[in-house]
Amino acid sequence: MESQPGWLTTIDRIVNRGLSHGLVQRTTEDEVFNGRTICLNGRHVLNFALCSYLGLELDSRLKQGTIDAATRYGTQFAISRAYMSATPYTELEAQFEELFGGHVLATPTTTLGHIAALPVLIQKGDAIIVDQMAHNSMQTAAKLVQAEGVLVETLLHANLELLEERINVLSKQFRHVWYLTDGVYSMFGDLAPVHELGNLLNRYEQLHLYFDDAHGMSWIGKHGRGYVLDCLPIQERMVVATSLCKAYAAGGGALIFPNAQMHRQVKNCGGPMIFSGPIQPPMLGAALASARIHLSPEIDSLQQELQDRIALCNRLLKTYDIPVACSSQSPIFYIKLGFPDVAGEMAKHLLDDGFYTNHAVYPAVSRRKSGIRFTLTRHLSAEDIHGLIEAIARNLPKVLKTKSRKGTGKCVSS
Repeated sequence: MESQPGWLTTIDRIVNRGLSHGLVQRTTEDEVFNGRTICLNGRHVLNFALCSYLGLELDSRLKQGTIDAATRYGTQFAISRAYMSATPYTELEAQFEELFGGHVLATPTTTLGHIAALPVLIQKGDAIIVDQMAHNSMQTAAKLVQAEGVLVETLLHANLELLEERINVLSKQFRHVWYLTDGVYSMFGDLAPVHELGNLLNRYEQLHLYFDDAHGMSWIGKHGRGYVLDCLPIQERMVVATSLCKAYAAGGGALIFPNAQMHRQVKNCGGPMIFSGPIQPPMLGAALASARIHLSPEIDSLQQELQDRIALCNRLLKTYDIPVACSSQSPIFYIKLGFPDVAGEMAKHLLDDGFYTNHAVYPAVSRRKSGIRFTLTRHLSAEDIHGLIEAIARNLPKVLKTKSRKGTGKCVSS
């Protein structure tokens, strides 16, 4: 048999082990979703893995928007946007201009948005610095640009001192230096230092910033425009990509540009804008309904409900002295455990106790930073959050004994 690359064998083994414990690639058994629980093996467990942070996916207005759009326009509009866009796009992108405060292009997905934008915006003669924890979708798009001869460097996570050093060096050799980073990091839930990056943008005229703020969308910022744009309104030499899935609770993605030229060139020349399908009418209907909520005062109260849950979770984690990657200001939390088997054991204990969480292992995180990733949504109650943190605290001594037997010592740092 032909030998396989080491990374393929490693990932395959890790996933198969997760499968054997019932931790990954599961399919729910519910006939109807309620947002709070899922049914696995005939048993309802609390769902602490959902990224629909505001719980809008079950809102009657989004459901009705989907029904209305499907009734009027059908289940799909199978034509490239290079030729024609379905009617709802006009209203949706106009609402996005108000929501985000920039020139907005709706994309089929966030990933395809990156693949459309980066090869157009970044040309030979430019350089890319990408944060090592930037989302895989953005790193994949950067490889497409690298294949065209653009230098791509990976930077230690959120290391501003090293970033400035590299900007200084690369600015002497390249026309533009692009820094690619997440707004809210999808695994640890930590936040990019956006204010500090804005200061660098002002100091270095060759610097350009490109953010993926998929996990920052909706739950924070004016009109729910997201973490990045809440900290730093769109401006020249800055582009933000975001998701219309997750907290926005529809489908597709969006690119926010500082000027009409960037918007036009990516729409005209970006590969997926020519060769991929559009957001389909049912999800356009949901996106319009969600936009109306976002542009109303209601979004503030929805955000506050989630912030209350985040604050409660942080207090409980501190009370029980749980080893977290960071004190999260986002709805994403990460418990540091070390090796994949230890994280798997904790995830299985929690599932047995009635809590579904994410078993976070390589390649999503480095091999010795495996752990438990869990998320908060408005569907979950204070009692639910208390129950999860108490279960983590109760099971932690058991898994740390396993860790000690493996000789891994103390919890690794983030």
